[in-house]
Amino acid sequence: DEQLRSALLAGEFRLIAVTGNAGDGKTAFIQQIEQATEVARTLERRPNGGTFSLAGRRFVTNHDGSQDEAGTTNEEVLRSFFEPFEGEDSAGWPQDETRIIAINEGRLVDFLTEHGARYRRLREIVLAGLGGGAPEEGVAAVNLNLRSVVAPPPAAVGADAIFDRLLRRLTAEKYWEACAGCDLRDRCYVHHNARTFMDPVAGPKVAERLRALYTVTHLRGRLHVTMRDLRSALAFTLAGTRDCDQIHELYATAGGDSGREILNGLYFNAWQGGAGSGDRLLELLRQIDVGEATNPDLDRALDYLPPDTRATTRFSFAERGDYDTQLLARRFRELPRDVSGAAVDGRMTDHREYVAMLRRRQFFERRDEDWKEMLPYRTYDTFWGLVTGRKSADLHRDPLVLAINRGEGLSDPRRLGNALALRVRDVEHGTVRSYRLFPGERFELMLPTASSHRFVEHVPQELRLVYTPPGGDPAELVVDLDIFEMLSRLADGYRPSLEEQQGRYLKLTVFKNVLSSAPYQEVLVTPSGHDFYRIGRERTGVLKLRKLGEEES
Repeated sequence: DEQLRSALLAGEFRLIAVTGNAGDGKTAFIQQIEQATEVARTLERRPNGGTFSLAGRRFVTNHDGSQDEAGTTNEEVLRSFFEPFEGEDSAGWPQDETRIIAINEGRLVDFLTEHGARYRRLREIVLAGLGGGAPEEGVAAVNLNLRSVVAPPPAAVGADAIFDRLLRRLTAEKYWEACAGCDLRDRCYVHHNARTFMDPVAGPKVAERLRALYTVTHLRGRLHVTMRDLRSALAFTLAGTRDCDQIHELYATAGGDSGREILNGLYFNAWQGGAGSGDRLLELLRQIDVGEATNPDLDRALDYLPPDTRATTRFSFAERGDYDTQLLARRFRELPRDVSGAAVDGRMTDHREYVAMLRRRQFFERRDEDWKEMLPYRTYDTFWGLVTGRKSADLHRDPLVLAINRGEGLSDPRRLGNALALRVRDVEHGTVRSYRLFPGERFELMLPTASSHRFVEHVPQELRLVYTPPGGDPAELVVDLDIFEMLSRLADGYRPSLEEQQGRYLKLTVFKNVLSSAPYQEVLVTPSGHDFYRIGRERTGVLKLRKLGEEES
């Protein structure tokens, strides 16, 4: 919105195609340009766009290139819009005009593919740009599907991500001035939420932890988070679905349910949705609820000690009341302590719900840096460092290979060095286990091709573990955060359940099947699971046998 706007109005481009999903802000970007003071005085509107002049240059806009326009079919609209950019090269393209269009990515690709012969050079540039390529010959394809709301802008070192800027805007002081005269000010959960993020010292730290949860969701790759998704989710976190009158009615209602609803409206519970929320982003955030993770020592203390016992370990907020602690203290006093058989089911549910609330608050407000240990994904920080380039992928290649070896049943895979071992097959009542060995130096942990576009905040969502054999096709494992976490657990001896083997583990199984078809020159056999023997074939065709850990024999 900042870099592209200035480049566009400066006449740097002849054509800009902004693509993305509904809610990414494509049309809004064009409309904001048309509303600018220097533009509005020459703007001539059409039903789906307009034209204006600036500094001797003509600009043509289209708000939505995927729809019909005033009785004209969409096909004809696109032909008219892209007509100046026909040809095998850019020699005849306009020099004193800029056209900008907001269009669905699929529709744009379909149109340029169907009419590829007419727009041969334009098609090449646009398709490269949609994959993250830099602008060429005055044409820029800005693909907002590549944008990450938790990534910093590419052209501004140290600048904040969209997430941080939007959260600060939603909690700007001017929007909350009306709360000063409200009689519920000190108890209202909405005011409590806003004041949490408005605190000059603790607020940014709480925001950092909320951003980490959104980052985990981004790295899981289940949803492209649009501006509309982000704005909706943050608005629900701060204010829920009640207006001020409904909030007053809630507080005027006596009974236990109102206290529970107020607690659920506090930000540390509301960030992952709840009653009244059908938001698709909140649904994904609920899947990584820190309240459902476990830290036994912490959980025991939270369950058996009053909620204000560890107040000094949490941030203090000068302009925020302690009504959250009062509500939690009431819940603590009401917890069933009876261990008789009849009350066990209800007792466990109440205690788990209470501890989950305290875990969430502790995650956001604890003073130390151990909040990362409360995340369901313990490898989040490492994976984020890899996809952002802050950590070396080479240093994490061997641990991934080791994790796969551990999953193959090798209790001490470090004895193999950096080689990867794949078990040939399970033989019922077999006395010898055999493995195919693949040299570790032929594996490479790679980042996907990074977007070079200066207008898109982009962070990859995955890594690629690639094996390149001496002959044959490479085998590739796409490693997203879920796979990375699973491999880390395999390295620690975790055995996947049947459900996991049919889910995330299936990707690893497919990778191993492809790898098994690659040529190999060495096998590993063991009759006991303790003593291993390597059988290797040399270039001359001679087979050599040696015991693992000893000299060749």
